Amino acid sequence: MPSIGEVRRSPRECSLMTRKYEEIAEQISNWIFESAYGPGDRLPSIRTLSKTTRVSVTTVIAALRLLESRGLVEAKDRAGYFINMPSVRPGTFGPQRRANKTDSSQKQPPEDHLRLNLKHDEAILLGTATPADHYLPIRQIQKSLLRSARRASESLSYSFPGDPRYLTAVGRRMTSVGVTASASDIISTGGAQESLALALRSIAQPGDQVAVFVPASPGIVQAIRAVDLSVVEILCKDDGQPCLDTLEEVLKQTRIKAICISANASNPTGLTLSDGQKAKLLEIVYQRGIVVIEDDVYGDLFFGTRRPPPLKAFDNGDSVIYCSSFSKTVSPGLRAGWIMPGRFYTQVSDQKYFMNLSSPAVTQMALADYLGSGSHDLYLRKIRRTYQKNSIKLRDLVLSEFPEGTMCTKPDGGFALWVVLPQWINATDLYPIARNAGYCFAPGQIFSASGRFPNCLRLSGARPMDAAFEAGMVFLAKEFKKCEMRVRNRQLSSV
Repeated sequence: MPSIGEVRRSPRECSLMTRKYEEIAEQISNWIFESAYGPGDRLPSIRTLSKTTRVSVTTVIAALRLLESRGLVEAKDRAGYFINMPSVRPGTFGPQRRANKTDSSQKQPPEDHLRLNLKHDEAILLGTATPADHYLPIRQIQKSLLRSARRASESLSYSFPGDPRYLTAVGRRMTSVGVTASASDIISTGGAQESLALALRSIAQPGDQVAVFVPASPGIVQAIRAVDLSVVEILCKDDGQPCLDTLEEVLKQTRIKAICISANASNPTGLTLSDGQKAKLLEIVYQRGIVVIEDDVYGDLFFGTRRPPPLKAFDNGDSVIYCSSFSKTVSPGLRAGWIMPGRFYTQVSDQKYFMNLSSPAVTQMALADYLGSGSHDLYLRKIRRTYQKNSIKLRDLVLSEFPEGTMCTKPDGGFALWVVLPQWINATDLYPIARNAGYCFAPGQIFSASGRFPNCLRLSGARPMDAAFEAGMVFLAKEFKKCEMRVRNRQLSSV
């Protein structure tokens, strides 16, 4: 792509460059809010940012100037750029917006809030995707870890492509949900995020386009960007479900390399595709020769009587690369996941070997021990009931306390709840206010690569619905209503 300093550019080249520096600005703003940066901290040098983002110095400068115009950063003579972190100002980074009072530089916490927990350990996490410690089978996994650690000769060695007992245990679980699998079909990974990155690197080249239904998990969007691919957003229907008709239209007009999707208890909506929708999606991709990368981390946390089969269970054409982990059901800190690459096994295996040789053997051995004990399914039955109760209570709180006109999904599983406020309320505007008061939620804009959903947010039932949590919900409701009153007063004064 030509640099900003070149002359005699075509209109198409100018458009590409405009999108690029806006994209870099958005990327830098994500780093700011997803790391330990705080007001007054110095950003890395322009040259460092240029190397990190793989764009020219002039593109980085243009991006920083845009962030400065938004009030997010401040330039100091001969000292560089420093974090300002004000409230959101009206503006836009790109053409795909639902409202004109949006600034994607204010995307705040990461998807799983792990870094947020480190930075704000006193905050009440209203929108986290990380389960509370006492919701996890800590004692059982601790016993399994101790037993595994005693076998030092095995637990401290490489285990590529994975510990055989772990791969066998995972294969059995896959078979139980409708996907016939053996140890030789699976590669151990350091979590679903690594699985997604491995899959993307194995099937696409930098610059290729990958489709996602939005709102989408920030982890999926971040994985696509991390490997230099472009995100093509397909807006979900009003009920939060993916629109397959829109997908077909997009595929007719756009060259798509792959589709990333969570078909079960999707983050942030909590919704699940029906068996019929899954079959139709695969029919569409088979016709176009497109690969599907499935993220099924919430599949075991269903609320119904039957575990919904993953998309992979319907895949007769070997076009689905399946990714999952135990981060949401056993322990996020173990960083234990897996990938079932199908016909891309060799490519994924090569990428894994190059990336980090193998995942830690001790965690794989511990999980194999834990899964073999038979306690995991008992735990899942119990925790699913807990999350369902939390989801119902959380939804009731939103519909009773939030401004009139607020809508939210009715989750089929997991612990995420997608909330849509009246369009004149910008949830991202209120994030700093909530954070200063000791409450954190997930602003809607982090669930889109282009900064959509400024009037939306994700809440979560991953924490106990105790008095502190309810106080946080009441606080949010009051602030959203204040925002609504300010907008109405401005409208009246302008008449």
